[in-house]
Amino acid sequence: MRDVSRLGTAFAEQMQKITAELLGGATPHSVSEMERRTREAVLEMGRFLLGSWLRLLEGSYPSSEIKCRCGAKAQYQCRRDGELLTILGTVHYERAYYLCAQCHGGTYPLDEKLGLRPGQISAELESLLGMTGALMPFGKGSDLFTRLTLVDNSAQTMDKATQNMGAEAARLEKEWREASEDGLLLTRQERAPKDERRLYGTLDATKVHTREREDGEDQGWRDLKVGAWFESDAPPPEEPQEDWDVQARNLTYYCDFGQAKEFGKLLWATGIQREALRAKELIFLGDAAEWIWNLVHEHFPWAVQIVDWFHAAEHLETVAKAAFEEETARKAWLKDVRQWLWDGHVVTVIQACAALAEQRHGADEARKAATYFTNNAQRMDYAAYRKAGYQIGSGTVESACKQLGILRMKVPGAMWDLQGARLIAKARAALLSNQWDILTQRREYLPRVA
Repeated sequence: MRDVSRLGTAFAEQMQKITAELLGGATPHSVSEMERRTREAVLEMGRFLLGSWLRLLEGSYPSSEIKCRCGAKAQYQCRRDGELLTILGTVHYERAYYLCAQCHGGTYPLDEKLGLRPGQISAELESLLGMTGALMPFGKGSDLFTRLTLVDNSAQTMDKATQNMGAEAARLEKEWREASEDGLLLTRQERAPKDERRLYGTLDATKVHTREREDGEDQGWRDLKVGAWFESDAPPPEEPQEDWDVQARNLTYYCDFGQAKEFGKLLWATGIQREALRAKELIFLGDAAEWIWNLVHEHFPWAVQIVDWFHAAEHLETVAKAAFEEETARKAWLKDVRQWLWDGHVVTVIQACAALAEQRHGADEARKAATYFTNNAQRMDYAAYRKAGYQIGSGTVESACKQLGILRMKVPGAMWDLQGARLIAKARAALLSNQWDILTQRREYLPRVA
């Protein structure tokens, strides 16, 4: 209590000093200046309080020895200054330092107890910098962060913080993958009673510009594969001309570069995290990319597979543009085949495209479309899907591609190294999946560097 009382007295004295400097300074020219100076004073008081609090936790009389990690005894040496970069600015504090004569390792018990990072940014500051970096370009983000918090930082610091959070997301995904290979866990999930969820999965890819080279060749644009899990009880549309919103909830995003087979492991791991084996209904949406349906068939072969309505309808529009010069005829043909597709008459759609190919009206596009609908006919029974209440549009994953790839990774002039792009994308995916607090908690206590 005596230490707390002394801290209270010191705090009051410091508060009085800062208040006197604030009010006794030059006459302000505006309220904005008053706000800025007041914020600076509050931060100064915050730094003083945080540093004093750390000293209070250390105590006045450190132990003469503590147990070292090697099992021997580490002896008290002295108190050493520490510097911590926090959301309040740079904070100085003192803590006891111990040295082990057997392993020659030194340690600061207070740093390890609280997860402090002397000379580095605090976990809280890293989290906020990383969040900003996941949302916007580092240069602009750094400037905005400084204006909002009055804490100086650089674009490089924000880049590093965001990548650190992305690396933590990757470590979390690794744990998910290991868990998804646990036979006991899988058995429990499979044998558990089915819940009432209608769980959707969806996959797609978007291009990201990288500067990596392989075998001397510039790789240029690479596929960032993106997946999403979500739930939705929204009714499907009644007419093919309608625009509709999937109204997804409980969204989880995940992404990575690399081969489809490797991405399939992440698909499976995230599915187990979402307890896909317990879902009453499992539905996958996607375009007609072969890699998507290969992964779905490999990992979730019982799932309902649906080709996104809009992708299918776009193929009909391409055929119509190639086959008909006259607008009236084009619109009439397109209206008929869209309705047939909507009603689940895929064979009729295939026949209509094949007929145009035989008549040499847009033959190449018509022939391609006939093949496309033939290969995906089993995933295009839209009438049955709508009757069951299923969503038939993959707008959720297209939004994910936009959120993860276009809005952050494709900003003007951006060209990423592959690892940096991977970690930034994973950080942003975690943020959009409401997993940021989990990453922040995991980053609070970093393993000790030997």
